[in-house]
Amino acid sequence: MGEKYVLCDASSLISLTSSCLENLLAFFHERFSTRFIIPQSVRYEAVERPLSFKSKIHDFSALRIKDLIQDGIIDVVPGKEEEKTKKLMKLGNSIFFARGNPVKLIHLGETEMLVLSKKLQVNSLLMDERTTRMLVENPISMKNHLQEEFGTNVMVNKKNLLDFTAQLKGLDVIRSTELLYLAYENNFFKHFNKLEKQAAEAALFTLKYSGCAVSFGELKEYSKMIQ
Repeated sequence: MGEKYVLCDASSLISLTSSCLENLLAFFHERFSTRFIIPQSVRYEAVERPLSFKSKIHDFSALRIKDLIQDGIIDVVPGKEEEKTKKLMKLGNSIFFARGNPVKLIHLGETEMLVLSKKLQVNSLLMDERTTRMLVENPISMKNHLQEEFGTNVMVNKKNLLDFTAQLKGLDVIRSTELLYLAYENNFFKHFNKLEKQAAEAALFTLKYSGCAVSFGELKEYSKMIQ
């Protein structure tokens, strides 16, 4: 079976490890030869930066991600596309304007991942963070979301929007909840025996409360599919 590649952002890794579901990545790595890839900036955001805090509040999640890297389940790919990353980040942050000011939507980690996806020709992105995912999947809905958030009319630079979306054409964004449901369909929760469905449903809700941007309506649909 050929290897499958999935690029991950920090939000998805944090959701999974905070939910004690990092073995989900190991499951796909072993069962389907899936290689999970991150750029160095995501490693910094998800591992090195939280481990530098004195509070220790995010240490356990960071250490779990670090362990996945050491075990070869997550591969760190050096990011050497600084100029392209800067250009794309500037473009993405110059699409929407509120009260005459550009709305900053994407950061280094997400942008580097998007650039890396094109360089490596990897179209599958594991991403729980709502903003970048909306920019990739449905940027027009982002305008409505921002207008509700800021309570004001949001202007769109159409040229920048078209240029930005053209560079992201063909990308497939999945969330950790979708990865978990796919794992459920492939007997990931089988060891729970009669509690298999209950465990899968509970895990989905845990992911939401750990940071995955999924609505209660979507969770209800997952529950129907599980039952």
